[in-house]
Amino acid sequence: MPNVFAPRSLALSNEQSMNNPLRVGGVPEHFNIPFYRAAERGSFADHDFDFSFTEYPGGTGQMLAALDQGELDVAVLLTEGVVTHIASGGDATILGTYVTSPLIWGVHVHADTPFERLEELRGESFAISRPRSGSHIMSYVLARDLGWDPQSEMRFEQVGDLSGARQALAQGRGTAFMWEKFTTKPLVDSGEWRRVGTCATPWAPFVIISRKGFATERQADLNALFTTLRALTAELHEQPEATIAEVVSRFGQRPDDARLWLEQTRWAEHPGIDLPELSRVIDTLTAVGVLQAPRPAEDFLFAR
Repeated sequence: MPNVFAPRSLALSNEQSMNNPLRVGGVPEHFNIPFYRAAERGSFADHDFDFSFTEYPGGTGQMLAALDQGELDVAVLLTEGVVTHIASGGDATILGTYVTSPLIWGVHVHADTPFERLEELRGESFAISRPRSGSHIMSYVLARDLGWDPQSEMRFEQVGDLSGARQALAQGRGTAFMWEKFTTKPLVDSGEWRRVGTCATPWAPFVIISRKGFATERQADLNALFTTLRALTAELHEQPEATIAEVVSRFGQRPDDARLWLEQTRWAEHPGIDLPELSRVIDTLTAVGVLQAPRPAEDFLFAR
């Protein structure tokens, strides 16, 4: 049986030896179409590094583990996840913002369960991909928004990724699961899951990160990455029909859903991040008990 949690690497941008790799990881979702295009078009073939993009279906937690193990150089992941990782001593630094529009998390239950409203999930077990992942941290944010005690009223079941969540909820291992609502909409449309509510991130949801030493040593290569991303993300809104068609074919979305997602999504793809917004992430994570104490926003950013 194949390992559904295993990362999957896409085509490299050139065929040189891997003496100077730039290994980027991201979730297999529509937000990362610019990285898919960069890999498949060979956008960095004229640069003196070997670019690759690898899908990490386990999300933020899986990528942070790969970063720690030296299997990954750069990751596109959730802001709250990397803030928690850095605050806990992880070797990472935020290079820049990737997506600025809020991420809308769907709160899902299996269709065979009786739950119809968010309030009914109080005290129930939440399936999460990994500890300190977005699905884990955002469940705390949801609890705070609903007036629950995040520390005493939340229980968790680790399931690995979206595929693992489907298995777990079908087997009753975890009652609810939080994931980006457009990614999970085909499961809702099919009748397998029911979405009982949503929770939006009150900050720019996706950032681009790397290990600190890598950021220092490879600034020129990272600048080239950001420059190319700016052109690739601009295409998404400049050529909306092509973008929608790619979302439909690559991720199985319905055309109307893909169009709505594109209309609602804004990319930034620039170095740095808004400090007041980053402080809001830190304050929220401290308030729900994910962080023990607040830290200056500057501690999380790469000093250029």
